[in-house]
Amino acid sequence: MNKGLGKGLGALLAAFDEEEDNIIFEKQVSPAPVPALAEKKVVADAGVLEVDIALIDNNVDQPRKSFDPIQLQELADSIASNGIFQPILVNKVGSRYLIVAGERRWRAAKLAGLATVPVIVRDYSKRQVSEIAIIENLQREDLNDIELARGIKKLMDDHLLTQEKVATALGKSRSSVANTLRLLALPQEVQQMVETGQLSVGHAKCLVAITNADKSIKLAKQCVAERLSVRELEELIRDIHDPEGGMAHKAKAKPQSPELRQIALELTQKLGTKVVLQGDARSGKIVVEYYDRKDLERLYQKLRD
Repeated sequence: MNKGLGKGLGALLAAFDEEEDNIIFEKQVSPAPVPALAEKKVVADAGVLEVDIALIDNNVDQPRKSFDPIQLQELADSIASNGIFQPILVNKVGSRYLIVAGERRWRAAKLAGLATVPVIVRDYSKRQVSEIAIIENLQREDLNDIELARGIKKLMDDHLLTQEKVATALGKSRSSVANTLRLLALPQEVQQMVETGQLSVGHAKCLVAITNADKSIKLAKQCVAERLSVRELEELIRDIHDPEGGMAHKAKAKPQSPELRQIALELTQKLGTKVVLQGDARSGKIVVEYYDRKDLERLYQKLRD
């Protein structure tokens, strides 16, 4: 980028450093904190207790539905040899216990043949149980992006939360949350390819631009069959994707200049949403994406100020 253009943009567009994902490994997740989103209705815990594993029930409403059998067996082997280092967080429900956080450890302990497991008993409200279960899963390193998107959406829908509030709770930027939610626009078949590891999240983000479900699925299957890289998929979409979301063979577009790519990047960082420049330095269009009504209102205020 030439110095004059760069300097002008630098004066107009403040740098926006996206927060790093606050990834927390399972063994690092503390059972004590209560999310700021929930009302504080907690009694002091009575320390770690050993509870009959048969008296513990999993939370059917927790967002994570699948557990990798190989990783689960590896954890079971470790537990059989070394025990459970991190107690399971539970709610007392009558004479039984409901898992709030730590279902993977509970499943692995059952595989390992343990008769009892260490637990910390709390008195969380139903809302707190829901929030903690979702947030604990969203902070896991091995959660795939589709599970992450579904968990975020459930947290927003169940508690009428904005993207900003969810982003704060998860230690992420609002734009990161918005981009993750966009993956739910993919056809179910494509989402399953991402969940099973056939497609990377990079492929998935490219396919979000295809609004026709059948064509999106066809491209996804082509990626898998031909082992296309993300860059190759981008080129394929650029060659055949028209502005209306349909597919039409076109002459190959000229590569965008570094100057325009930098402008698009800085606008994306400044506005906190995806910005695309269509055209060249002489003429073209600036396309600014929004993902819901609140997002549109946020952008309106930002551009108006």
